[in-house]
Amino acid sequence: MQLFERLIDHAEAVRLVLEETPRLSVEHVSLMDARGLALAENLRARFDSPPFDNSAVDGYAVRSVDAREAGRTFKVVDEAPAGRPARKEVGEGEAIKIFTGGVMPEGADAVVMVENTSGWGEEFELKKPTKAGNNLRRSGEDVREGDVMLRAGTEIGAPEIALAAAQGYGELPVYRRPKVVVLSTGTELVEPGTRDLRPGEIFDSNSFALLAQALEAGADARRMHAASDEAETLRAAMQEALTTADVVVTSGGVSVGEKDLVKGTLLDLGVEQIFWGVKLKPGKPVFFGAREDARFFGLPGNPVSAMVCFELFVRLALMRMTGREDVRRLRIQVYFDEDVENKFGRMHAMRVTLERTEKGWRAESVGAQGSGLVSSLTKADALALIGPESEGLQAGEPVEAIVLREEVLLGGGA
Repeated sequence: MQLFERLIDHAEAVRLVLEETPRLSVEHVSLMDARGLALAENLRARFDSPPFDNSAVDGYAVRSVDAREAGRTFKVVDEAPAGRPARKEVGEGEAIKIFTGGVMPEGADAVVMVENTSGWGEEFELKKPTKAGNNLRRSGEDVREGDVMLRAGTEIGAPEIALAAAQGYGELPVYRRPKVVVLSTGTELVEPGTRDLRPGEIFDSNSFALLAQALEAGADARRMHAASDEAETLRAAMQEALTTADVVVTSGGVSVGEKDLVKGTLLDLGVEQIFWGVKLKPGKPVFFGAREDARFFGLPGNPVSAMVCFELFVRLALMRMTGREDVRRLRIQVYFDEDVENKFGRMHAMRVTLERTEKGWRAESVGAQGSGLVSSLTKADALALIGPESEGLQAGEPVEAIVLREEVLLGGGA
């Protein structure tokens, strides 16, 4: 039986994943196709925005020197709707009707909200005084021509699309979306919804979970099914996956059993082993390798182990490939009310819930931490990283946790 050559620490595994994962090619795509991708270069403003002084409200453009006291009557001499500047200037005791976004007319230096006047008409009485600059949006107030509006590595969402569109960008330079193949193997696996289980069979849940995680990370992901533990069938499926994907993910078959064929098949196909085995619970038998530009992750077969290892390693690779400025999920300091044991001799990524207290974020185990307990992940807000060098934590001792559900932080926890 072949044993693990050397188990490496979680931190070293993370370093190797990031160092050995290349960024993908850059392409120019339409604004909406860029959503969820990362900018490949800094995006600069083409002109001042707003490009001209304009009104922030509906009202009247006036000279502030004339509007220092309430009760004065103004004569309305023109109007300035959005998109059509006024033809006249504002003189003493005069006003121009203006609407939100309208160009500020010559002579005016303030806008009075219509609510602070006697209303719309050919003339109006000022009900509330105003000062220079009131209700104005100055040219260049948002961005100046030549400014870096968005930095390389920024993920494109609705605000970024709005900013780019306001500057006339119809396309954006982004790192392309990674292609991921989740390879499902094993004769015991049955496709959910197709038939009832026979003795010894299980429904294939891992590949669906890993596919969902890949999609959530922004990948162009698909499943391949090779329901066999035979070497040739596995080899053909892996060869196809490696030639069509940037990242291939399997679960199971990377341990040290007689039927764990994935690692040997990979090496036969020319995949270079970067590491095999991490001091981590759950997730010891993790394989990471490379063949040309493709990266391969062989994850453990237990459902929780597979999903946790995807979170800790595969997601990092996908973020790295797509040029994210920050490849890691949010991390926070947490504490436990009771002592926590770690008898495993390796880092324990403990599934926990979070609650905000006066002392900070309190973590509590979701309960049993078995690698096959999928329901435990549905309850977890974070993964508390305990060890590997310690035998546990004392009550109140701070420890780092990877936040899985950021919405919990906004709500303050349970």
